[in-house]
Amino acid sequence: MDQTNQPVETTESTEQGGRSILAILRRRWWIIALFVVGAVVVTAAIALTAAPVYRSSLRMQAQALDAQDVTLYTRLNVGAATDQIAVTQANFNDVLRSSLVAWRTINDLGLSISADTLLAGLETTQAGDFVSVSYEGSSPQEAMDVLNKHVENALAYYNELTARPAAAAGQFIQSEAVEQAKTVTAAQDALLQFQLEHNVGDLPREINAVQDVLRDLESRRDAALVDSRQADALARQYTQFAADSEDDLTTVEETLATVISDTVEGDAIGLAEIDRLQETVAGLRSQIGDYRSAEREQQAAAAALRAVVAENESLISQHSADLTQLIGLSSEYNGLVGAVANAQGDQEFLRAKAVEARLKEAQSRDVGALQVVEPAFLPSAPANPPVLRLILLAGLVSLLLAVVVVLLLELARPG
Repeated sequence: MDQTNQPVETTESTEQGGRSILAILRRRWWIIALFVVGAVVVTAAIALTAAPVYRSSLRMQAQALDAQDVTLYTRLNVGAATDQIAVTQANFNDVLRSSLVAWRTINDLGLSISADTLLAGLETTQAGDFVSVSYEGSSPQEAMDVLNKHVENALAYYNELTARPAAAAGQFIQSEAVEQAKTVTAAQDALLQFQLEHNVGDLPREINAVQDVLRDLESRRDAALVDSRQADALARQYTQFAADSEDDLTTVEETLATVISDTVEGDAIGLAEIDRLQETVAGLRSQIGDYRSAEREQQAAAAALRAVVAENESLISQHSADLTQLIGLSSEYNGLVGAVANAQGDQEFLRAKAVEARLKEAQSRDVGALQVVEPAFLPSAPANPPVLRLILLAGLVSLLLAVVVVLLLELARPG
């Protein structure tokens, strides 16, 4: 029986509770009305008497630049372009809200406000690669001028900060380049001293030149040796020819003597034979003379060629000693040349890095990672919120607050 009546009782208690709340609100309506009317009046007075506020905005685009660090040996991992842009936007937002930059803007424009007041009027939003900055001022011109000057100062300061790593690296590299120039000069002086001491310029070229001379002398020596042997052989042949001719001459002379002794006066045949034999003797004697002359010529030529061989042998020995000496200098010379080459290579490396540092510093200072793509505009109307909307909002909030206060008062009243 009790379970059957429970829902009915709950419904009745709910209705009684609702009627009691409405009764409370009707009984203390004047408190609610006082809250609402007061809030509406105060809000309307503030809104109607508030000075107009003008908002000017501009838009910038962030771009991913090369890392501004100038690395000497290792390449830093700077992350993806999106990460660089996000870092750029966050860092620029910090610079934009810097009191130092705010005071620079105030001094540049001669404003009579504090840095906190200026920064309170700033608002930044980010969307993708873009950064939007707005400023609220008491006049359209002030809003635009303050925004332009403050963003200009912030960009200048931000570019100066981002250029510092490259500038510091450039200064360090320049100092190292000066020291490296001294190292190059010292290495070149050591090489020059070596060249003057040993009377050599380009040692490998000197060695090649001596080797070429040796090859030429050896070629000449070998040719002279072959020619001398040929001359000796010819001389021996002429000697043999002369000896054979002398034997023939002896035989013919013996025959001539016999014929002369056997020939009687008036013997025509004998006389003809004598004439023939005498001509043969004369021819053989002339031939022997020619052979002996040719023999002497070949012997003289062989002697001259042997002298050439001996002279070439002496020159070959001298140049071989020079070549041995030059080759012995190669180790020291190559070390000095290598020291000059290494020093010059390091100098060129530092020179290239100095150029890189200078370009990156100029890129940061003159270009920067943020560019204004939509400049600030001169606002044509105040940016204050509509008065009616503020009054309605104040009325709604005050109504809710009054209801809560009335209920609390009712609960706090002694039973």
